Formats: sequence, structure tokens, C-alpha cells
Amino acid sequence: MPSTCEFQLNNPNAVYKSGDTVSGEIVLNTSAPKDIRDILIILRGEGKVSWTETERYRKSDGRYTNNSIQFKGNELYYYKTTTVCGEGTLPAGTHTYTFQILLPLSCPTSCEGRHGHIRYELMLKLTRPSRFHNEFSKPLTVLKLLDLNLNPAFRIPIESENIFRSCCWCFLNGKVNTTLTIPFSGYAIGQRVKYSLYVQNQSMDDIEGYTIEFNRTIIFTASTPHHKTREDKTNLYKNSYRIRCLRLTGRIYDGNFRIVSTPPTTESESIISVSYTLKVILNTAGCTSDNSMSVPIFIGNVPLRRIMVTAVAAENDRLITVAPSASQLPLDDQRGNNLPPSYQELGPPSFEEATRSSSPFIDTDRNEHNRHIGFRPLYPSYSQNDD
Repeated sequence: MPSTCEFQLNNPNAVYKSGDTVSGEIVLNTSAPKDIRDILIILRGEGKVSWTETERYRKSDGRYTNNSIQFKGNELYYYKTTTVCGEGTLPAGTHTYTFQILLPLSCPTSCEGRHGHIRYELMLKLTRPSRFHNEFSKPLTVLKLLDLNLNPAFRIPIESENIFRSCCWCFLNGKVNTTLTIPFSGYAIGQRVKYSLYVQNQSMDDIEGYTIEFNRTIIFTASTPHHKTREDKTNLYKNSYRIRCLRLTGRIYDGNFRIVSTPPTTESESIISVSYTLKVILNTAGCTSDNSMSVPIFIGNVPLRRIMVTAVAAENDRLITVAPSASQLPLDDQRGNNLPPSYQELGPPSFEEATRSSSPFIDTDRNEHNRHIGFRPLYPSYSQNDD
């Protein structure tokens, strides 16, 4: 009967923030004695990317052939090993090992993609003489703090204007002026993005409606055999609305959509970077040369709150952030009810599994008996009482 292992963590959902302490017990059950060199508890955090491309090249005899090239990249974020048992014979039965490991503040957020991942795993490893090592592991979710309130730029509304030229059978039919407005540029998972699309149809073609898309782009960077990047685009939300805007008229399209569970935007350079865009496509009755527009959206893991930054007279002229009282809040904001939620409206987050990838990354360097294929991190999700 094979040995079994159970990981009992201080956080049952196995979600930790950078700087947290991972602690608990690992319970190993063996049915027979085992000769061992040592038993290790390992916590490893690393980023890996890998994919294969086929390149065509010409041989010395002039003929062409195809060659498969595997591109790889690796970053080690954290590696901590602790010996909990030395060389000897491990008797059959139940063995409990306690541990306590501090995560560095620099740990990037867990991320799973088609061609790579940023993953943290807690492992119990039995190294054995002249035998295969026994390895048991549990993946963890690690979250690096991305507080949207720390950057005032995320409170600024996004406004993008564009002019589409309408044409049919090569005759110029006029133009369509569009303005896309979003109350903020930063959001957290679970929140709703409200948008407003103002259309001035100065053409002779009717606009049949519009399509809204929320897209994620992950860029994987390999260093072996040479530097190369690969891009993976995923549509996280898409909806079409058949609301007509007749020729020579104007219309405002208002709507919203919810941010699904997904990795936050990547701020620093890494072998895996994540970004998001909101795309709007006008559906016209005639033909157009260009009928779409896009704006970037930043995804953090601490949402904007209704706070006020006050200058305090101090020697170092520092700024401190305080929660306002009801009398301090503006009664008539220009953005109407597009204010961030208050502390009372925004409850504690729940945790949602990341959206599933149709082709999860498989780390072929790992023992096939100890791979976690299709692991989905848990990300904090927020909702407002008025949603």
C-alpha cells in the first residue's frame, strides 16, 4: 500500500499574501518501513515558460527541412528547505512534521497560463538510497499586494475618442464620432466596470449596435535557446447589443460587465506579464475600414475605496490617507453614482478560482507522478451591496 501525505495549513484555502507566514503540519502515513537519507520540507516559488515552435531552414544540400525548437525560461522567486529527519529507517505508521516559513514581500502573484506559470508549492521529500525519491506536494496561491488606492491615477476616468470613416462601394458616406468613457482605470475582481459610449452618426449608414469585449493578454518570455516572446490572448467577456443608431443621429450606449477571476495586471518586467483591454466594436449596416476602439484597464487585488487624501502640516510634508466622514463626501459628484464604493459598501473578499484555461501548462521537468495539471489559483473577489 503506497504512502499518503496530508497538508494541514494555517490557512485552509492555501491562500497567502507576500510577507505572510506559511505554517502547519504535514502528516505522513507509511505502511512499511523505509530506508531514508533524509526528509525535507521545501517551499519553492518559481516562474516557468515553455513552448515548441517549428522552424524551416535550408540544409547544405539545398533542401529544406523542418526543425522543432523548444523555448524555455525560468525565474526562481523563493526556495526554502528544512531537514526534519536525518538518515536512518523510518518505521511504518503516522509521522507528523511541523513547519513555519516566512514568504518574502517580493514574491509575485501566482499565475497559470497556456505556456507557463508562476507557481508556489509546499513539498515533503523523502530522499532514499538506491530508490526513487518519494515526493508529496501541495500548490499554494500567493498574492502580491496591488492596492489601487496607492496610485491616484487609477481614480481618473478613461476617455477615448475616435472617428470612423464610413464607406460603401468605395464612396465616402460620412463619419462616425465616438467617445468611450469609463469612471476609473483600475478595478478588482468581482467589481463591475461601467462604460458609456457616445456615438454621433454623421454618416448615411445605420449603426445596428455594438459589441463589447474584455480581453486578457499574457506575454511569455523565453531565454533558451535565445530570447523570444509568445503572446496568448483570451477573451474573458463578450456581448453584442442590437440597439440601432440611425444615420445622421446620435445615441448613448450605457452598460457594465463583471471582472471574472483572473491574475492581476503585471507591473514589473517578468518572464510572464499580464495586461487587459476593453474593446468596443460598432456593428454597421454598411462597410467600414475601422470600427473598433480599445482602452487599457488595470486589475489589482485591493479595490478603490471612497477615501480622501489630506495634506498634513509636518516637518517632512508627508501625505496621510484618512477615511472621510459622511459630511466630507461631496453631495453632488460630477460622475453621479460612479463613485468608488465606501468602506461600508465594500465587504471582505471571497475567493474565486481563476478562469480555467482550455490548454493548461504542463511542467515536463517535474515528476509525472507529482504534477498538478490544471491547478487554478484563488483570487480575492469583491462585490458591492448595490450591485
